[in-house]
Amino acid sequence: MPSSIRRDKAAIRRHEHSLPVKCLLRDQLVTENRAMFDYGCGHGDDLAGLQADGIECHGFDPAFRPNAPKLASPVVNLGFVLNVIEDVNERLETLKEAWLLSEQVLCVAARIIVSDQSGGDVEYGDGVLTRIGTFQKFFTQAELRQYLEETLGQECFPAAPGVYYIFRDEELKSAYLASKYRRRIAAPRKRIAEVRYEEHREILDSLIEAITELGRLPESDEFADADPVIAVFGSLKRAFALIRRVTSEDDWEIVRKQRSEDLLVYLALANFGKRPKFSDLSRKFQRDVKAFYNSYKNACEQADQLMFLAGDPDEIDAACKRSTIGRLCPSSLWIHESVRDQLEPLLRIYEGCARAYIGSVEDANLIKLHRFSGKVSYLACPDFESEPHPITTETTKVWLRTLRVGFYETESRTNPPLLDRKDQMLDVEDERRAKFERLTKQEFKHGLLHEGEDFLTRAVWEGNLQMLGFEHRGHRLLKSSHKRSKLEVSLPKRCPKHGVGKRIGGAVYVHREYEEVLGKALAAAKAKLPRGFDYTVVKHNEMNGNFSFIHCPDFDTAEEPSAGDYAVVKSDGTIKLRAALLDPYIYHHKWLFVAEDYNGFSIAESRKRSVAWMSLDGVDKSRIGSASYWQKEVVPRLSHSLGEEWVRSDEVRKRLKLTSCELAHMRDAGKLPFKKQGNTYFYQVNNSNGSA
Repeated sequence: MPSSIRRDKAAIRRHEHSLPVKCLLRDQLVTENRAMFDYGCGHGDDLAGLQADGIECHGFDPAFRPNAPKLASPVVNLGFVLNVIEDVNERLETLKEAWLLSEQVLCVAARIIVSDQSGGDVEYGDGVLTRIGTFQKFFTQAELRQYLEETLGQECFPAAPGVYYIFRDEELKSAYLASKYRRRIAAPRKRIAEVRYEEHREILDSLIEAITELGRLPESDEFADADPVIAVFGSLKRAFALIRRVTSEDDWEIVRKQRSEDLLVYLALANFGKRPKFSDLSRKFQRDVKAFYNSYKNACEQADQLMFLAGDPDEIDAACKRSTIGRLCPSSLWIHESVRDQLEPLLRIYEGCARAYIGSVEDANLIKLHRFSGKVSYLACPDFESEPHPITTETTKVWLRTLRVGFYETESRTNPPLLDRKDQMLDVEDERRAKFERLTKQEFKHGLLHEGEDFLTRAVWEGNLQMLGFEHRGHRLLKSSHKRSKLEVSLPKRCPKHGVGKRIGGAVYVHREYEEVLGKALAAAKAKLPRGFDYTVVKHNEMNGNFSFIHCPDFDTAEEPSAGDYAVVKSDGTIKLRAALLDPYIYHHKWLFVAEDYNGFSIAESRKRSVAWMSLDGVDKSRIGSASYWQKEVVPRLSHSLGEEWVRSDEVRKRLKLTSCELAHMRDAGKLPFKKQGNTYFYQVNNSNGSA
């Protein structure tokens, strides 16, 4: 080892278990009855934590425990060791030695590439030398799996990104695989009373649990209480006949169907590695196959058919649409991780393909199934339970077609999308669902949510809540305690960079008369336009350098001009011509597009128009760019006189000195312009004299 490389510095102090140890505990591979040896234990923080929990464990580390013996153990953890060994041959021998020490299962963890790495690293051998003098070998998820399988000649199973299990014990492997694809099923409830059942409730309840777990009648060697049941009833089959009488035949058919689906999902996803021969299956699995599918060939054919369909975007889209679980968005289906196994088999396999590649993602409690693009995302949402509309903080995305993995920190976004309709992401029996569902119904009732929408951003939510006069208190929607008035309207400002123009996201829109503020790049883009192409507005996308030239024939005459045909000139010089939409986009605050010296329309009147519509309650800012929504929902409510406003009943009574009864009579007689939102009446009054 070159003296310049400090392997000891690669060991870090931990205040919680390392990722591979978390996986081993989660999957119940390390228990009080199954000891672990930590090969490359560093400072020994994992060992101390496990020992505190009463778990037998030992460790070796060449820098911190060089004299500790290397002990054979049921479980061996080789956690983040291979990636710090710069010598290729030593790396290989270390892996082989750890495998020889493992009696039942070896857990290997290494650093993997999920996004661009940077920060002062230099190439060294097949890895990099870091700034602190350590060596790091970065694997891809697929590369790590290939390296392990080729070296050890054994199939690997992903536990998490960069973490793999290699089993020596076949029985333990079968139990682990069964736990991955077998859902929790509630036993059918007893519906009628039966004297004989009550006399033998204890052993019959035990049989119910066994049948629920298997989805079929157990063989005698699969059921611990088989002998006493047979002694009383003559056979397990006769005992089950009594159980069916006091429960429901339909419920047991559902249990059988769910367990047969679990087996199908397992066989489909077994194709990611090496699907076992029928003779290699445990006796339990062999019995499952015969009970549910008659033959292994038939079961595998059905599993292969589902796997084939999982690669068809149309099939995935259709399955997402018909799913009774999940928040359906325009391009995805969102579910809580707790209901993953309740999806139909096709979607379970679709998601399972991603999990079979990277394992389980730590802290990810939401799953996003992309309906069209062949991707699955795992998202961390730590405030899912406590916040009415939480954000996601981390995303791990898997591209199934290319087997690429990406990791994204999303907590620091300035205007993130907020989750809604959380109740739809949960099981109907989930105790949290009722609280979430009440809020969802309130938000639909008051116009904060609409069918078919994607998640709205924080800014849109804040604007809509303010416009409608509501606020959230926990998972309740209440009338805002802050009184709104027209004075609260805060008008947007022209782009500070150019002194003119409207900024929307990462783009600036300016009128043609002021396009020179966009700089020299504009001239090159204009040169690409077809001869005679007419445009009114220029959009400069500062994120990618593209220019759009947009024809707006009614810019000067319409309060909210509409976008017509347009041309997009990309930063690479290519150009695309686009036709106007049937439901065109419209522009608000058109006075931002021009300077104060513009003579095409009245700047002052245009500002008043902005104040007028921004003062309205119930305007959905996420939809105001659509001409159809604007004309149908907003324009009819805009007063022809900008000196008028809508006020509540109590304010009208105060101004006009009316009783509630008198106000109702005037409203019914048509003497007061009014509107009703929910259970609240609003009346139009003139600000100049306070009259109606």
